[in-house]
Amino acid sequence: MILAILSVVSGLFSVAGKIFEWLYAVKMVDAGRVQERLDALNEQVRDAQIAVAAREAVRAATVRDGVSIDERDPFLRD
Repeated sequence: MILAILSVVSGLFSVAGKIFEWLYAVKMVDAGRVQERLDALNEQVRDAQIAVAAREAVRAATVRDGVSIDERDPFLRD
């Protein structure tokens, strides 16, 4: 009788352990997805910073050299 109870309890603990392993795996997958999105956003921020720096460099060069920019330029946004 006690042996049967111990085997049932052991089985329950085994099932609970498997459930916790599965939950941990799911959380790790979610964490990987979040990290991937964060890396993509950081790359977009770096690209935007490079674009802004290039734009400011062109703006400074035009002011320094006295060159005027065509106001009909479709890429001009100010």
